[in-house]
Amino acid sequence: MRWFHLMPLAFLASGVFSSNKSESWESISAPEETLRKLLYLPYENTVTLSRHVSLDMSAVVVDTASGMYTTRISAEEKESLRTTSSVPRGVPFSFYSKHHAQAAKDLIKVFLDAKDLDELRRIAVVVRDHVNEVMFLFALSHAFYERKDLNPAALPPLETVLPDRFVPTVVLNKAKQLAKDAMIGKDKDEAHVYWPTNDASVYPRSPEHRVAYWREDIDLGRFYWHWHLLNPRNIEPGKRDRRGELFYYMNHNLVARYNMERLSVNLEPVEAFKDWKNPIKNGYFPPIACDNGYDWASRQDHTLFKDVNAIPLSESTFVSKLDTWRTNLLHAFGVGYLIRENGPHVRLTDNPRVGEDYGIDLVGEAVEAGASVNPGLYGDLNTLGHDLLSQCHDPVRSHKSNVGVLAATETAIRDPVFFRWHKFIDDVFLKYKMTQPPYTPKQLHTNVEVMSVTVTDKSTARAYYTPRRGDQLHTYFRVKSFEATNGIDFKLNPEDHFKVHFQSDYLQHTHFYYTIKVFNRNSEVIRPKVRIFLAPKFDNVGQRMNYSALLHYWTEMDVFEADPILPGSSSYITRDSSESSIFGFDSEAAYGRTSGCGWPKNLQLPRGKPDGMNFLLFVMVTDSSWDTPLSQTYSCTDLTNDYLSIGLCSPPLFSRTSPSSFCGLPSAKYPDRWPMGYPLDRKSPHETIEAFVNEYPNMRLHDFVIKHLEAANLKMEDDTVECLRFRC
Repeated sequence: MRWFHLMPLAFLASGVFSSNKSESWESISAPEETLRKLLYLPYENTVTLSRHVSLDMSAVVVDTASGMYTTRISAEEKESLRTTSSVPRGVPFSFYSKHHAQAAKDLIKVFLDAKDLDELRRIAVVVRDHVNEVMFLFALSHAFYERKDLNPAALPPLETVLPDRFVPTVVLNKAKQLAKDAMIGKDKDEAHVYWPTNDASVYPRSPEHRVAYWREDIDLGRFYWHWHLLNPRNIEPGKRDRRGELFYYMNHNLVARYNMERLSVNLEPVEAFKDWKNPIKNGYFPPIACDNGYDWASRQDHTLFKDVNAIPLSESTFVSKLDTWRTNLLHAFGVGYLIRENGPHVRLTDNPRVGEDYGIDLVGEAVEAGASVNPGLYGDLNTLGHDLLSQCHDPVRSHKSNVGVLAATETAIRDPVFFRWHKFIDDVFLKYKMTQPPYTPKQLHTNVEVMSVTVTDKSTARAYYTPRRGDQLHTYFRVKSFEATNGIDFKLNPEDHFKVHFQSDYLQHTHFYYTIKVFNRNSEVIRPKVRIFLAPKFDNVGQRMNYSALLHYWTEMDVFEADPILPGSSSYITRDSSESSIFGFDSEAAYGRTSGCGWPKNLQLPRGKPDGMNFLLFVMVTDSSWDTPLSQTYSCTDLTNDYLSIGLCSPPLFSRTSPSSFCGLPSAKYPDRWPMGYPLDRKSPHETIEAFVNEYPNMRLHDFVIKHLEAANLKMEDDTVECLRFRC
C-alpha cells in the first residue's frame, strides 16, 4: 500500500484504537454533528466524503486490491473488529441473514463500547472504509438510539442518504444527467426531478399496482427501517421492554392498515401466504437499485417457494423448518405454555402474575427469534421467511443474482408478498390471542361515561368543505420533495455547488381533531386515559363486519392522558390529530423533516373512496390510575385481583416522553401496563362491536366517513394553512 498524509486527523482514542491527543477536530463544532455527517454519501470513501462536508483527514492509503483511497487501519485494529469486516463492501446488507446480523451486532458493540463521543467519532472515521456500507449506516444509526449521549432525532432522513432505496433507477439517472449538464453549462445550481407513484391506471393488468403508492411510500419505508434500528431482533435480552409484543403490535397495525388501503381501492384483503407448497402468485420487479449498482432481483409470477441451497451447506435454508416451527408454536398455544431450552415450562397468558412476562411478548420473541426461550424448538419463523422469499428467484444461486427487496428492512415493504407473509405472521399471533379469555367486566368498566364523540376536519370547520353526511374527513395526494445531495455525489468538481431535489406524490390528509365529552361519576378527581381505534365498517363485499371479523382490522389512532376531571362533572376533551401517540418524536424544528421511529404522519388515515368510505371510531376512557400513573405510587392492596392479574401493582416507571405506541423507547418501560391493543385484542362473548360497546358506558362507537379528493376536486386554502393544490 502507498501512504498519503493530508490534514491532521485524531484517530482512535483508546485500547486497540490509539490516538494522538495533540490532534483535534477544530473544524467540527459538535461530535454528534460529525457522526451525523459520517452517514452521508455511504457508497463513497471517506476521502470523498471529507471534500463534501469538510472533514479533516490524515493517513490514508491506496488499497492495492481496489485501487481506492481508504483510511489507514492496522492489522491489530482490523482484527479487533472481529466479524464486522466479513460482510464485503458492495454486497446488499440483509439484517435477515444470520451472518450479516452477527456482523452488525459486533460493529454496534464497537460503537457502544466507545467511552465518549470523541472516541466514537474517531473509531467511526477509521472503520467506515473497511466495513459494508449499509451495515455501517445501520450500526452507527443504532448507536444514536442506544447511547445516552446521542439523540436519534439527529439522524438524517434515510431517503436523503440512501435515495437509491426509494427513487427508481431511471429517475436517478435522469437526475445525474441534469446535474452534469447544469454544471457544464454553469447555468443552474439545482434540479427538481419528479416521478409519479399514484399511477395505478398505467398498469391496469396488475391490480396490485392500485396500492403501490402505499407500499412504496418513502416515510413508510423509513418507519420500518427505524423500527428495526430501535428493536433489532438480536439485541441483548432485557434491553427492550416487551420487544416481542412490540413486534406483534407493529406487525398487526401494519397489516390492518394495508388492508384498509386495499378496501379503499376495491381490492380484497391480503391473502396470507401459508401454503408453502403452492407457487407465489404475485411477482415483483423492483425499479430501484442495490448497493452494487445493479437492480434488486425480480421475481416472476408463480415462482416456487423452495429451499435455498448454499455453499457451504451450513448456510442453506429449508422450507421444512418453517413447517416444523409453525407446528411447535401452534402446539404451545394449545397446551398453554412454551418449553424452555433448559428449564421449566413458561406459562402463556396475557393476564400475568406479578413478575411474569406477557404471553404475547414471549410468542413475539419466539416468532422473530429474539430473546426466545427456546430458539432450537421454535426457530426463527419471520426471519427465515424473509430470507427464503428474498432468494426464491434463484434458490440454487446458479445465476449469482442479487437478493430481492425482502432482504433489507428499508425496501422489504415494497413487495406485495411482504404483506402476504406478514398476514400469515399476524394470523399466528391471532391464534394465540384467541386462546386468551375475554376481558372481564372489572377489567373493562370504570366509573366514567363517554357521553359523545365527534371528529372534525379542520377544513370543514372553516367551511372549505360541506360534508354530505355525518362527520367526514378527507385525503388527497400531494407532491413532496427531498434533497439527495447527501446521498449521491452529483459534483463534477469539488468546488461545484449543485443540489438535486426528488419529488413524488404522497397520500396526505387534512388535519382533524376529536372532541370527546366525558362525565366523571366518581367521588374523586380522575385523570382520564383515552384510547381511540379505527376500523372499516363494511368488508370487501359490503357486509357489516361482526366482532370477530373486526379483530383483524382495529388499528390504534391515539392513546393519551387528558386533564383531570372533577367529581360529578363533565369535561370536553379535545385532541388534535397531529398529537397522536403513533407518531413518536418529531425533529422538524431542528432538521426539517420527521426522523426516528414513528408511524408516518401522512398515512394516519386510510385513503377512503371518492364517494366516501364508512369507518368506525372506537373510543374508551378509563381512569389512568388503572395503568401506570405518571405522578403517584399506589399499593397493591388497593387493587382488585383483576388488576393484580395484569401486573398493575408496581410504581410508575417513567414519564411518557413521546414514545411511539408501535416502537417503545430504549432503556425504558412501555408506558401502558395493559396488553397492546387493549381492549380490542381478544375475543368477546358479544356477536357485534355494538353489543360490546353498549354494555360499558365508558366506551363509545362513532361512525364517520373518509372521502378521497381527486385532483380536480381540490381547493386551495389560505396561506396560513397547508395548501391542498395538486402541486404545492
